[in-house]
Amino acid sequence: MWRSGDANTVHQVTRLPLLTTTPHWLSYLQGDALFLDEDCILEMAFLLDSSESAKNFNHEQQKKFILEIVDRMKGLQLSSGRSLSWRTALLQYSSTVLIEQTFRDWKGPDAFKSRIAPITYIGHGTYTTYAITNLTQLYMTEGTHGSVKVAVLLTDGVDHPRNPDIFSATADAKHQGIVFFTVGMTRVAEEVANAAKLRLLASVPASRFVFNLQEKGVVERILKEMVGTKISVGPI
Repeated sequence: MWRSGDANTVHQVTRLPLLTTTPHWLSYLQGDALFLDEDCILEMAFLLDSSESAKNFNHEQQKKFILEIVDRMKGLQLSSGRSLSWRTALLQYSSTVLIEQTFRDWKGPDAFKSRIAPITYIGHGTYTTYAITNLTQLYMTEGTHGSVKVAVLLTDGVDHPRNPDIFSATADAKHQGIVFFTVGMTRVAEEVANAAKLRLLASVPASRFVFNLQEKGVVERILKEMVGTKISVGPI
């Protein structure tokens, strides 16, 4: 279930049908990075972990990471010299999912950044599956047809014992054409069982879609993987 950040209504999310055709851009593993051409629209959603394990410093570190990504996105240009068309959404999750920014609410990077600082920590159990099903629903209701859909999942890989089947939810999202980057919050995400989980949740090959916030230059590395040689990354 999910709850909008602006309302108290609780909605039940149902399992979505799978795509019967392959989106034209789903050759994203061709070459060395996501394949973005000059006519594409990039729609990127962040899933911010607001559970007990993300308390204090970890929650703020995630917000800082998102701000840095958005700052760097402002400097992206296609190799043709044209600017990249993009917009972002933000969901934070714990025992509930709060949609802090929808795609429809997008008014540019500066307006988006102003909404990040006030985000407050939830601090309950970790139900990542609900975050993923709500993410999929958001793309289905607000996503642009033919856009490149990228999800950045921030997690340590540890879920509440009652969390529903996360791999089924992720498989549904991927069949809808969503590309997953998984980003570990702490070194806990690198423990054997957690690391294996992050690799399974990420798009393939996992070596290109799994990162950790503790890694040096993680923002630049993710952006280079995301847009590769098709895009030149400008300064912050």
